[in-house]
Amino acid sequence: MKSWPSLVVGVFVVATISIPSSSRAAEQLDHTFCYSGTGTNFHDSKEVMAAASWTQNGIIMSHTPNKMLDNAVVHCEGIQRGVGPERTGYGLCKIIDDDGDMIIGELPYSGFSYDVKFLDGTGKWKGIKGALHSERTVLSKPGKGVMPGTYQGCRREKGSFELSK
Repeated sequence: MKSWPSLVVGVFVVATISIPSSSRAAEQLDHTFCYSGTGTNFHDSKEVMAAASWTQNGIIMSHTPNKMLDNAVVHCEGIQRGVGPERTGYGLCKIIDDDGDMIIGELPYSGFSYDVKFLDGTGKWKGIKGALHSERTVLSKPGKGVMPGTYQGCRREKGSFELSK
């Protein structure tokens, strides 16, 4: 089982809520998502493109005035083919806020920047729609994670969401 430090796929989260009548107005998001993860090679052949699965856990730091989802925790899992800027993959993430309500998002990706689409939510996040653009800000060097077989990093994510009644 090998680690894939360059696999990092961050994830995302949400910010504030205003409450107009039947549909809520779009709210802007701006946060930093930091994480630690591991990767597992699908094969060890040098004759075909690399493939792996990954899992990571992290926390969000909100940059919005109301601090919505500040300290929310995140778990993501996914698959990837290739490495570096040529990589492609798909991941699913769940974000759990301080009240235990959850947001589910998906991240099809290619390279180091990508968009995260909100799919669904529970509690106050039920009916969430929206997306984030995610940019890597820092990543541990390959093989230099804090523990053997791990990687650590942070991403800056900006976007918007809406909630329907």
